[in-house]
Amino acid sequence: MQIQYQFRMDGDKFGFQQHAAPRLEGLSKFSDRIKDVKVVVSEQRNWQIVEITVDVDGTLIRGEERSEELLSSFDRALDRVQRQLRKYQDRLQSKDRQTLRKMPPSTPGDSASASQTTVPESEDNIRIVKTKSYALKPMTAQEAALQMELLGHNFFMFFNGESEQVNVVYRRDDGDYGLIEPAIGA
Repeated sequence: MQIQYQFRMDGDKFGFQQHAAPRLEGLSKFSDRIKDVKVVVSEQRNWQIVEITVDVDGTLIRGEERSEELLSSFDRALDRVQRQLRKYQDRLQSKDRQTLRKMPPSTPGDSASASQTTVPESEDNIRIVKTKSYALKPMTAQEAALQMELLGHNFFMFFNGESEQVNVVYRRDDGDYGLIEPAIGA
């Protein structure tokens, strides 16, 4: 397991690493398949922000916390990651994987029930503040929904290995999941 630290602030980096390293090494008790752990430490106004991302065989598990104390932020983010690792391991070991494995396929009529958003009157109102890029690995919609849950996001873009297209899985307001598939030329 490789641990990487990224500091976007000034401070006691050595003391933080001494506090964090043995605790991060303890993550190996949850899974022997953990490849990388990335810790990003930043500061925003008076908040100390710690983001921990764990790569378990290509599945990313992420926890982010902020508080006025750096070590407190780290400990809370680590607790969050540990809870998600337990949940992930339980789902992998569970014989009853019906919750995500039996997601019904989307039907063409589903798109009509999606809520519509209003388009801003002027393109000047649209401001993109962050751009992200990441490698898309082929997976099923069920695997993408699990990845979305582990990351704590409301949606997840992925390369669908079955349809060989980029899809988006998302959590609906009723708690179920939705799948967006592109219809080119429609």
